[in-house]
Amino acid sequence: MEKIITITWYNLKHQSVLSILVSAALLFITPVLFGTAHLSPDEAAVPLELFVSLIGIVLITPVFEPEQDEAIYEVAASKYISPHCVYCIRTVYAVLLVFLFTGFFAGVLCLRECEMTLWLYLGTVANAVFLGALGMMTAALADNTIIAYMIPLVYYALNYAAGAKLGYYFLFSMQLSDFSPKLWLGITGGLLIICSLILKGLRINRFLHFVKDILRKAIV
Repeated sequence: MEKIITITWYNLKHQSVLSILVSAALLFITPVLFGTAHLSPDEAAVPLELFVSLIGIVLITPVFEPEQDEAIYEVAASKYISPHCVYCIRTVYAVLLVFLFTGFFAGVLCLRECEMTLWLYLGTVANAVFLGALGMMTAALADNTIIAYMIPLVYYALNYAAGAKLGYYFLFSMQLSDFSPKLWLGITGGLLIICSLILKGLRINRFLHFVKDILRKAIV
């Protein structure tokens, strides 16, 4: 347990501090862009779904980022705790931070006399986890954090174009008083996170590194 705490603190300080600061900035900017006083549940869903949900991308997507550098990966692999254990630790505290930051903003809405409900809070968390999980899975497959950020952002933009046609995977359903998609988003996000961690632990990931190196050399 002492080693886990040490690793968690080290990663929070050296790997996740920027993500935490960006997430905090998103929360502070949100009241500037949206009204946050005396909102009905449908109105409160607007800032929660459109802006607060984005912290999932910021916090969860870069879980694998440091070890994408082959030199750093080799150093991490030589330690007494494998990189895959470190991935799990980062994932756990990233998801916990999503709950914490969302809870903080929900508390602000309550103080501003909005009709904030538990379902709005859980629905926002489901959105954030799903978007972050999309990025995390992309990072596991592509081994590239820039691409990993792009995929959930593209999906986020797709929700503006397709709207409710996305069915159970519509991100903005709470604005229509429909909470059923949040269950699907939350479960799918959890499964994507688990699959991402499993994928990073399989030998197929080494194969992907091998293919990437061959393609890089061929381009050069």
